[in-house]
Amino acid sequence: MTFEPSERLNVLVGRNAQGKSAILEAIYLLATSKSHRTSRDMEMVKLGAPFARVVAEIKRSARNDVTLEIDLSKAEKKTVKINTVKHAKIRDLIGQLNAVIFSDSDVEMVRGEPSGRRRLLNLEICQVSPQYAYALARYNRVLEQRNELLKDIKSGRAPALTLGEWERQLAGYGATVITKRMEFLQSLAKSAAEIYGVLTEGYERLEVSYRPNVQLNGARSVDEIAACITGALAARREIDIARGTTTAGPHRDDVSISVNALPAREFGSGGQQRTAAIAIKLAEIELLREAAGENPVVLLDDIMAELDGSRRERVLDRTAGCQAFLTTTDLSDISGGILENAAVFEVEAGKVKRR
Repeated sequence: MTFEPSERLNVLVGRNAQGKSAILEAIYLLATSKSHRTSRDMEMVKLGAPFARVVAEIKRSARNDVTLEIDLSKAEKKTVKINTVKHAKIRDLIGQLNAVIFSDSDVEMVRGEPSGRRRLLNLEICQVSPQYAYALARYNRVLEQRNELLKDIKSGRAPALTLGEWERQLAGYGATVITKRMEFLQSLAKSAAEIYGVLTEGYERLEVSYRPNVQLNGARSVDEIAACITGALAARREIDIARGTTTAGPHRDDVSISVNALPAREFGSGGQQRTAAIAIKLAEIELLREAAGENPVVLLDDIMAELDGSRRERVLDRTAGCQAFLTTTDLSDISGGILENAAVFEVEAGKVKRR
């Protein structure tokens, strides 16, 4: 599948299962190295095919243009190329292209489990902070090693004294992760609250706040937060050995999302949860734009049918200036005024044709 999109709004229309969402997934993969729909890379490879390849030429306003490529193979590890040069580290790709995706599953960010909210944080912050991407990757690697060691200690194959070095590293990387999350959520909360107020015409109030797993007790610096993590790991060491897993640290953080001072997950209506998710996503656009110095690509995966006319207009107004890709099964869900300024592509059986 190959096509050249417009620099502004691109509408992809077609029946279900024709490949519209796969285009958006491919763009998001180039931005984050991950799919927004699955955590298993092989699910992005066509059934019966040995590999999948995504290549895009990216024109950027704040930096030099770049060509990005990702190869997914059942026989080899995922590989990335930047300007045709292969990179050993997948994270080198992240931040080359910034993107925000809207999809039906966004509401799960509000009403779902903490893991979904952590994933949102990781994907968005990694796009604008190489330091965060590095610290998160190292934290997860050390976390795996500590968990393996906990199992060995529990079974008597290793002494508990060997935990010290892993905990020092875990605290150091974890402190950077927490610090970056605090900074990001402080900005996100303010922007999302303003946008939510506009979407609800001022009748409702959205609050987004960070809920770290470790008690910080007012700690703000990396060193102070590292000390808090170290204390939490020491306090829970016996519990962790008994369970064979690490129970304290940023891998168990959460984000609180409330509407009118009530937790949206438990008490929000379906409409409130969806509007909260949209406000948070629109806020991400502003944060990425500010951090990168250029507009992110906006991916709207079949969400128009879920919104009333007023909110459709407001969502698209907020994406003005961005290159956007919008999928739909029915063009009647989009106003004529919007379509007049859009490039419309028909997608059928994996082929794209401009109208």
